[in-house]
Amino acid sequence: MPRKRACDAAAEVLRETDNPRVMWGDSRLLHAIAARIGREPEGWRTEKRVLDALSRTPGELVPGTVEVGRRLRAFWLPEHSPFEETAT
Repeated sequence: MPRKRACDAAAEVLRETDNPRVMWGDSRLLHAIAARIGREPEGWRTEKRVLDALSRTPGELVPGTVEVGRRLRAFWLPEHSPFEETAT
C-alpha cells in the first residue's frame, strides 16, 4: 500500500475533528496527522516535520500565515480559507 501524503492525512483529520485549519501549536492535530502517515512521536520535532511536509506539498489545503505575536505557518481546508480566491 502506498504511503499516505501528509496533506491528505491532514485534510482527513481536520474534517473528522471539525477544525478549519492546522498550525504550529496545534499539537493534538499535528500528532494525529503524524500517526496517520506512520511517523513515530518525537515531541516538537513531530510537529515541525508535519508542518514542513505540508509546506512542501499542501495538496488541497490552502497555505498561509497567522499573526499571533509572530507569524506562524497555517493550512486551511479550502472551504474555510480566509483568502477570497479559494473560498467556496
